[in-house]
Amino acid sequence: MGLRGKNIGESLYSASGYEGVFVVENDRTTYALFKGQPSQAGANTYIDTPLQPIIEQARAAAVSREQITHFVLFNGWPAALSAAAVRPDREVTDSEVSQAPVMLFIDQLTESKLAQLGNGAGLTGMHVEKEDMQDHSHLRIDLGDTGYHLTWNSPLPGRQMLRAVLPALLCALLILGLVMLYLFRHALRSSRAIGLTLVHLQQSNQALEASEQRFRAVAESASDWIWETDRHQRLTYLSQRFANVTGYPVDGWLGHPLNQLLACDTTPLSPWLDALATADPQQLANLRCTYRDQNGQNRYCRISARAIWRDGKAIGFRGTASDITDEVDAHARIQHLSLHDPLTGLANRNKLARHLEQALLRGSDSPPLTLLLLDLDNFKPINDSLGHAAGDAVLQEVATRLRDTTRDGDLVARLGGDEFILVLSGMDNSSEIDRFCARLIGLLQQPIVFESQPLHIGASIGVAQTRNQGFDAGELIRCADIALYQAKADGKNTWRYFVAEMNQQIQYRRQLENDLRRALRNEEFELHYQPRYRLDDLRIVAVEALVRWRHPQEGLLGPDTFIPLAEQSDIIVALGRWVLREACRTAHDWPADVLVSVNLSPAQFLRSDVVADVREILLDTAFPAQRLELEITENVMLNDIEGALGTMLSLKELGVRLNMDDFGTGYSSLGYLRTYPFDSIKIDKRFISGLNNNGGSDRAVVQAIINLGEAMGLTVTAEGVESEHQLKALENDRCHEVQGYYLSMPLDSAGLAALLHQTSQSTAQPL
Repeated sequence: MGLRGKNIGESLYSASGYEGVFVVENDRTTYALFKGQPSQAGANTYIDTPLQPIIEQARAAAVSREQITHFVLFNGWPAALSAAAVRPDREVTDSEVSQAPVMLFIDQLTESKLAQLGNGAGLTGMHVEKEDMQDHSHLRIDLGDTGYHLTWNSPLPGRQMLRAVLPALLCALLILGLVMLYLFRHALRSSRAIGLTLVHLQQSNQALEASEQRFRAVAESASDWIWETDRHQRLTYLSQRFANVTGYPVDGWLGHPLNQLLACDTTPLSPWLDALATADPQQLANLRCTYRDQNGQNRYCRISARAIWRDGKAIGFRGTASDITDEVDAHARIQHLSLHDPLTGLANRNKLARHLEQALLRGSDSPPLTLLLLDLDNFKPINDSLGHAAGDAVLQEVATRLRDTTRDGDLVARLGGDEFILVLSGMDNSSEIDRFCARLIGLLQQPIVFESQPLHIGASIGVAQTRNQGFDAGELIRCADIALYQAKADGKNTWRYFVAEMNQQIQYRRQLENDLRRALRNEEFELHYQPRYRLDDLRIVAVEALVRWRHPQEGLLGPDTFIPLAEQSDIIVALGRWVLREACRTAHDWPADVLVSVNLSPAQFLRSDVVADVREILLDTAFPAQRLELEITENVMLNDIEGALGTMLSLKELGVRLNMDDFGTGYSSLGYLRTYPFDSIKIDKRFISGLNNNGGSDRAVVQAIINLGEAMGLTVTAEGVESEHQLKALENDRCHEVQGYYLSMPLDSAGLAALLHQTSQSTAQPL
């Protein structure tokens, strides 16, 4: 372990004249300084005398805080060596001394140094000679085992000379002793100072090496790859993970500009990095980029970057790249399915609404539009008799035929079930529309082959036009719906234009709205309950309350019949309160670990004080707040983002649970999960229905939603489970909870009580 560029002894050469400074530890040189410059060579390279005895003597002398001196050959020439062990400023043990590093200071007996020494003693010609060059006319001092001795000139031989020289010699020896004593003390002080520095540097190097080992381990095991560039954004480092992710060898990209590897559609990469060089040195920025891997596949990554600073200047850039291809693909599939029907691939209600909003944006200045609302005839018997697989095959073939019939710029959407809508741009002539409708019905009447069996269906069409019905999207669909109803009443397999006389249908709806108000007063509503099962053991963990209307003339009506009417008026608020109160009152007698789940209408959420209503009902019914779950759709958040967030936070303070219903079908469901305090999410049944077809994209989206919920700590429920195949797929994907007709139909309160009693003793079985 070296001292990595730390020249801590440079002054020892310039100021003190030491030709060599060495640190010996564990029988090897850990630091070397030759003539003031760091050296990679060991002490034995320069010192010809065996060092081990000297090192052992120095360690022995360290106990009494002393140092030792020797004459040695240094680089082939005699030199004075001072040695001292590096020891802490405290009492030390023998074992510590025996392992202590030893500092070696070398002072060569050069001609200039000897001349200076001789002049100070009044001697001339002081120099060193080999032992085999003895001259008895000269006096000498042996220099240890170096094979050299120190000598000087004696101009007058004889006793008189000795009398004259002897005092000078003694003086020279005294001076030499004083010099050696100064050398020893200076060496000891220097050894202590350098020793402390050495210890600190060794500790720093150990920490640095450990940090580098951790960095390498993290860099090679992490999913991200690490990169560095110089100031000109040329790559100077790539971690090995880069090769694993991209397939490219690391060396193949070093020296290339980063923007040759990565591209960004929204922000140019080079200016984005340059901006970091003028920003806060601690600023860390993120950017989504694309690149092609070695196989030519487009991939996505999110890079994090910051500038590398030295002496107040940015000298390069460093960061990580996280491969997010799977995340982007899953998000794109979810976004696609939020605007498209998963079974047919056609546009869904969301995309239809966007399309109409854009097409009708300019009102009367907008191009003429014709809406065809199409409902299949004879579809229900096929679906009921041959099963959902046959029904799905029919719907997919119908979608293909509709798509092939329309033009670019037209829109084909599936509204749900066997109902479709076509938006025809620029087609305003009645005769042209008649020909199109006739061709469409004729095309759909052609047999559809399923498992070698021909299936026959038809179609009824309701027509509405902006020329006659105006430029309001809701009004156009409403008029087309009334016209469709008339087409079916007229014998099916035909089409009808909306006319004013059809407003009788509107009168019917108004009558239904009046009946709705009466129903609330006459207590004609009732709740049915559909259980929700924990998938691990098929135990009932929650029950969803579903409102029904027992109409005196029409019989039992589902919510699709009257909830839209209730939402168009203030009836929805009173109806919503009744549902919530009745659900809490009934659930009070259920097992304590079973939740009750109640749907909140967006209109109810916006037009009433939901928090006050929930608080009052919980107090009146003495129902535990933690057993109440409120299901909320994305439409609640679309209307009032800030207000909705405040209401939800207040509901959470009451202790109730919040569930995002129909997850994945809206505009920004992923963003809502990050913003709003949901406890759970429900995967929309349209995603689940696609599992019957073993469709890779549907399965991948369901898995992505489950993984997302798991990562965010949310309970994930799959609704609309109607087959064993769907149940098994969800079980394999580790979905938390399931709900659907395959497990249990909605039950009245008595039927649910019996089921709860049954399942309290044993695991539920699918009905």
